[in-house]
Amino acid sequence: MLHGDLLEPGSPPTYHYEFARRAAGRIDNLVVAALLRPGYADDEGDRSEGKQGLRTGDNYTPEVVDAVAKDIDALRERFHPAAAVLVGHSGGAAISADVLGRHPSAVDGALLVSCPCDLAAWRRSMLRSQFSRVGPFSLLFLAPVKSLSPLDLAAVVRPSARVRLIVGSRDSVAPPEFTARYAAALRRYGVDAGVEIAPGLEHNILLEPVVLDQLKLLIGSLSR
Repeated sequence: MLHGDLLEPGSPPTYHYEFARRAAGRIDNLVVAALLRPGYADDEGDRSEGKQGLRTGDNYTPEVVDAVAKDIDALRERFHPAAAVLVGHSGGAAISADVLGRHPSAVDGALLVSCPCDLAAWRRSMLRSQFSRVGPFSLLFLAPVKSLSPLDLAAVVRPSARVRLIVGSRDSVAPPEFTARYAAALRRYGVDAGVEIAPGLEHNILLEPVVLDQLKLLIGSLSR
């Protein structure tokens, strides 16, 4: 489980821990590891190595994606699961999708929640939406980045992977169009990619019941 970018500074990522607890408590035979993305620290002072970045889509880099894939390999070696599923919210969903493309054998499935899966289009969208609210900070979305865009990697995702995407119909941070565009690209390359647009929900939906429901369905399909 990977958390998002957290656009509001000073808010440590902890919500993915709660999601992990709920998932482990409600789905049988499941081990859940909630990871701190490189450079982030939680409210208890635990910190992951690496650079957090500026929260502008600048840290979905090959180095970050490779670090996450390395952690997945270590978890698989420790627990020997029948299947591995990567869950990501927001920026964590983008990194999860990048793992699917850059390390096709790392996981068997993924649940991408509120994904900015078309990175270039998402950064342009954020530039427009953030300009009036935070002024000069929004200009950072114009700076060049080394991040990987999930849309650019869709062609190399393993066809046997099962990908589920969920986004709120009122998500103004990562609007549904970015989810739909990536899912359509996956389908063109033979990947089983399903999309759920949650009516009335906005961006921070990880703890909404519909997300856990989608995870249950995904795990059930892999079990079968």
